[in-house]
Amino acid sequence: MMTENPRRTVVIGLDGVPYGLLDKLSDCGVMSNFKDLKEEGTFRVMRSTVPEVSAVSWSSIITGKNPGEHGVYGFTDLLRGFYVLSFHSSKNLKAPTFWQMDKTCKYVVINLPATYPAGEINGVLVSGFVSPDIEEAVYPREYAKTLYDLNYQIDIDIERSKLSNRILFKQLYKTLDARMKLALHLWDDMDWKVFMLVFTGTDRLEHLLWHAYEDKRHEYHEDFLEYFKAIDNAIGTINSRLSEEDLLVILSDHGMERTEINVNINALLRQEGYLLTEDNPKKGYNSIKRETKAFALDPSRIYLNKKGKYPRGSVDMDEEEDLIQELKELFYDFRWKGKRVIRRVYRKEEIYKGRCVDQAPDLVLIPEKGFNLRARLFSKELFEVDEITGKHTLDDAFLYVKSLDDEKIPENPSVEDVLPILWSLGGLRVETP
Repeated sequence: MMTENPRRTVVIGLDGVPYGLLDKLSDCGVMSNFKDLKEEGTFRVMRSTVPEVSAVSWSSIITGKNPGEHGVYGFTDLLRGFYVLSFHSSKNLKAPTFWQMDKTCKYVVINLPATYPAGEINGVLVSGFVSPDIEEAVYPREYAKTLYDLNYQIDIDIERSKLSNRILFKQLYKTLDARMKLALHLWDDMDWKVFMLVFTGTDRLEHLLWHAYEDKRHEYHEDFLEYFKAIDNAIGTINSRLSEEDLLVILSDHGMERTEINVNINALLRQEGYLLTEDNPKKGYNSIKRETKAFALDPSRIYLNKKGKYPRGSVDMDEEEDLIQELKELFYDFRWKGKRVIRRVYRKEEIYKGRCVDQAPDLVLIPEKGFNLRARLFSKELFEVDEITGKHTLDDAFLYVKSLDDEKIPENPSVEDVLPILWSLGGLRVETP
């Protein structure tokens, strides 16, 4: 047992759970364990990253940095100097994580998104989505056997779950059960100092059945609530194992709300003549023609097709400012059934700082309520409806700290504030080595 500093730090992540939903479910008795916790600590709305994407926000949570410093702007990006789309890798993270900052502590980190492949850690790291291979999703690699023995599943099968809500709930509970079995195994098996566990089934459920939550008459409304009861039971199980000295932090990476309509930003750019491509979906972004002035990457990142940056770049440096102003006017004037689609257009200089800003999108769009932004390169439809009924939000993540010491918790926290809070209340070192 540790004798220097007996206080341990436990962080529970509820991916995609908005402050408002958690507040309501706890007050109405669905999440009774969290209701009790609210009375013992500080519960606040927290701001996510821009864009409000899990790969970006979790990277900010574990580094304490904004995307301009950690270099992650989405789950996908273009390789430098090419139109080749690449998926996020933990090797792309340019800022140290908390377990890299203080290697004297022993850590258990389970199901943390955007950390694949799992890298070196003093303890155990199990990556969350997107992790295509279990062996590469765990460090040390020999713990893969433990995951297999527990029938551990990194994520549900999204495409299968779209076919049937019964399949969805079966997978949600199967994944949750294995997640908790692994967590309790490692809790008892290791002499850890920091324990972090992220539940991502909440995000999956909300994306597919947010409408069922809002409609009390819906066939799956009660099933939605029952799953959150199961999450609350998991929180209660973990909390029951803490001592009075231990620090408990519970948080989400972004909020969620009802999707009214999906909006394809690349279709708008194509329609207005800013984006021209060959009719060859197999080539992906390599189909972009030289006449292109701007294109989008998911979900809402706008890039100017700059000369010298891209193989068929067409925008000169002295054209950039006028083009940015044109695009801002286009997006602010964009309407659907008389409703404004875009609430805010950010220039990268307004929201990012650090050595990775040169790779940041030139503009990032924040939609009005109900609009779900996408960047499907070859879709010609501006507006679409599909099975997704919940969408991410920027301003409605949450932060809970089992501490009444409000002075050390910002009044309006952002995801970048999480690590400094762990430092000030839990003794976790955050200095760059």
